Amino acid sequence: MLKLYSRYLKSYTGQMILIVLFTLGFTGSTMVLPTLSKSVIDKGAIAGDTGAIVKYALIMLLVAILCITAGVLGNYFTSGVVMGATRDMRNRLFERVIRFSQEDEDKIGTASLISRQSKDILTSQNTMLQMFQMMLQAPLMCIAGIVLAVSTSPSLSWIIAVLLPLAAVTMAVAIKLTQPIFRASQKKVDRVNGVMRETLTGMRVIRAFNREDYETERFAGVSDDLKNNIKKGFKIMNLLLPIIIFLANGSNLLILGFGADYMKRGLATYGDVQAFVQYTTMILMAFMLGSMFLMLMPNAQASAERINEVWSIEPSIVNKENAEKLPEVGNAFIEVDHISYRFPGASQNVLTDISFSAKAGQTVAIIGGTGSGKSTLLNVLCRNFDVTEGSVKIDGVDVRDAEISDLKAHISLVPQKAFLFAGSIIDNIRYGKPDASEEEVKHALDISQSSEFVSKKEYGMYTYIAQAGTNVSGGQKQRLAIARALVRKADIYMFDDSFSALDFKTDAKLRGELSGELKNAVTIIVAQRVSTIKNADRILVLEEGKVVGDGTHDELLASNRVYREIAMSQLSESEVKGA
Repeated sequence: MLKLYSRYLKSYTGQMILIVLFTLGFTGSTMVLPTLSKSVIDKGAIAGDTGAIVKYALIMLLVAILCITAGVLGNYFTSGVVMGATRDMRNRLFERVIRFSQEDEDKIGTASLISRQSKDILTSQNTMLQMFQMMLQAPLMCIAGIVLAVSTSPSLSWIIAVLLPLAAVTMAVAIKLTQPIFRASQKKVDRVNGVMRETLTGMRVIRAFNREDYETERFAGVSDDLKNNIKKGFKIMNLLLPIIIFLANGSNLLILGFGADYMKRGLATYGDVQAFVQYTTMILMAFMLGSMFLMLMPNAQASAERINEVWSIEPSIVNKENAEKLPEVGNAFIEVDHISYRFPGASQNVLTDISFSAKAGQTVAIIGGTGSGKSTLLNVLCRNFDVTEGSVKIDGVDVRDAEISDLKAHISLVPQKAFLFAGSIIDNIRYGKPDASEEEVKHALDISQSSEFVSKKEYGMYTYIAQAGTNVSGGQKQRLAIARALVRKADIYMFDDSFSALDFKTDAKLRGELSGELKNAVTIIVAQRVSTIKNADRILVLEEGKVVGDGTHDELLASNRVYREIAMSQLSESEVKGA
């Protein structure tokens, strides 16, 4: 876990030096107090010297003040260092995850990534806080306590020799038993988060089918499983503290019992026995601090390993060295040359040997059955996935050789599932072009057929959109997503079944507006409706990831069985002939 934090602690070197100094001051002050107490007893109380009692009492007071001051300042700087380093780690981890491709994200899973970004980092943070506060102090206190106890009363040192191995073995056994339990609990937390996320996402379906009770029981099941696993671990760890307390009380009995005998024989003074009790208590306190930290370690180590798993995944979509600059936006030409794509670990291609090209002003439509690879093709074209074979070129530059920022500037994508962020409508439209003027936003709303419903809202384009756009309908969400794509002014526009939630009238009006708006851009449309794509310059028919038809609407109706079957399933015979 320290290795996990090491890269973030470098910028806090000065504060860490102060932490060490204050910890030394706190520990040193703590260890001096029993010696001063011994002096009060032996040189003051027993000798009857009131002046010595006052002198050593005042010294003890000053040392206690120093101890408190050092402890407070040490904790203050510790909190600043750990919280700052954790913030840096959280930010850096988010920066890395946000650059993951879908393939990279699927290696861990969305629910698990959320859990690692939140719970695992919080667990690591709390453990690091305890480490600075306890594990710097505990070894110093333990070593100093042993040295001072042995030098104070060598005749009682055998008690420490018996005590320490017993305490060490107890802690080692507890850690050995709990580590696999806490490691398993991390996966169970992922499962709880996964069920919760799935339930919240599918809430409408759950209510529609009246399955609230079933989902409640399902969540209770995974929650109980997590509780039982953690409970099992803490049952073991909770035995540790009573055992340490038992050893402390047992050692005090031995010290007082044998100390009384040694005092009679002149081998020790009363002050020696009292100091030895305090030193032994401090040694055991150090063990207790260590045990409290080590109680957190199995869970923290598992969390650190899970965070490191995220770091171990190198983003698959990155800029190459000496990446090429694409030409300025305007009159793009896209060329798809015999591309194939296969998901990592899969035995078969999702896309096989697909080729086409398009220049500015042309519309290419893609149609096919469910699972034919339409959305995957769009993901390959905009380099969310890298092709397995072949190449995709924009203005003659392979997208794998182009700077990612340049590539994204040339492409505006409306995904299959329209997504809106929490915020105002205008903020969502400006997401792809933060400096877009209100006039540009209004124009995009007009083209996307959104102006009418936006104007009816109380605050117009400044109306608040809930997270994921839950307070607007599916069709409204799609139109706002299209407006967001339009305001960007790109070279290539990709619509991934982006008209499916629109009624036929709105669909027709929108397509009519788009044909004029995008006359200087390449337009690629994935659709299920034949009516949406029938006016495209070129239609690709996909089946099982292969192009089985390529032509205009009329050409495909006359020559392609698959396209004709799709058309006949949606349109009447007169509509097909009329089209």
